[in-house]
Amino acid sequence: MIIALNANAQVVFSPVFSQIRLEARADFDYFHINQDNAISDPLGFHGKYFNFIVGGDLNDKFSYFFRQRIIAQDGSVSFFDNTDFLYLTYHPNKNWMFRLGKDALAVGGFEYDAAPIDVLFSTNYWNNFYCFQLGAAAAYKSDDGNHMLLAQVANSPYVYYGAGLTYNNGITPGNEWRMGLMGYSLYWSGKFGHFNTLYSANLFERPDHKYMNYIALGNKLIYDRWDLYVDLIHHALATDDWGKNFAAIVCFNFHLTNDFNIYAKGAYEQNLSEVDFINPAALDCLIASGSRIAKYGIGFEYNPSFCKDVRLHGVLSYNNFRNENINGNQLSFTDQFNANIGITWHMNIHRMFMERGM
Repeated sequence: MIIALNANAQVVFSPVFSQIRLEARADFDYFHINQDNAISDPLGFHGKYFNFIVGGDLNDKFSYFFRQRIIAQDGSVSFFDNTDFLYLTYHPNKNWMFRLGKDALAVGGFEYDAAPIDVLFSTNYWNNFYCFQLGAAAAYKSDDGNHMLLAQVANSPYVYYGAGLTYNNGITPGNEWRMGLMGYSLYWSGKFGHFNTLYSANLFERPDHKYMNYIALGNKLIYDRWDLYVDLIHHALATDDWGKNFAAIVCFNFHLTNDFNIYAKGAYEQNLSEVDFINPAALDCLIASGSRIAKYGIGFEYNPSFCKDVRLHGVLSYNNFRNENINGNQLSFTDQFNANIGITWHMNIHRMFMERGM
């Protein structure tokens, strides 16, 4: 997200200020893919995001925020699928916040925390996480503004998992509230000088009405010219899943100048849960059973000082995917090299009107 205390935070505590914005991103991608010894080299220009954003204060207690992806893939339910945020927030005082509507699930980690338009290359779990869900949240913020504790009840990300299938209860995934699957989240963000945290503990209900247990620990060091974050994520489908389903993400940013940033990012993910192999109803909605995925790359971002509403970026990344059966025998593999370059731009319509006295 592009407002409030964190410039890119998905979970926002402070009131949004009046704004009307358009933001867009377009990329050129080249892929070299070796999948089970079948080589392909797709390439071309494509639009990545085109978002409409509006937010403001209704009065001194209530605020609202709305973000719609104008150009996006058709949703499995309706046009509302492509609505990221549409919520009303009540602020009884400077410490408390209550929110109702469509919002990001309260999950820790700094890759997850970034707005999608700012994620230049992403992990597998990030690509498969249906994070924008209808729900309700309450949060308490410390007087010094350094700590926030948030509790949330919302639809589970599993409401979209396996759309097109029908379970033995007659329910088809993708019907959102008709699925009756809920998610429960407890989230903490903290600041300790140069060290920041985004931690969460989550329960996400599955179609078999059991739960995925999810823990995300986001840790970040921030200094004048550089920052480093490490996200550690563990999710479990059964009591003996400890150490079998996890992701580890590391990202380092170094700001050569105020305009130019270079970064390196790497991640490893796996799902070796035995129950996921043998019980289809227990499927992990973030990563296929038997998967081992390694991804790493380098890139740059350039925000010219003469036009900070424009950003140029470039990325070189490599993705190694292996899938195996319950005995550890390899079933398939994919090696993928990606070269990406793109441009992002923002049109702050509200600011333009204010500057022109309109």
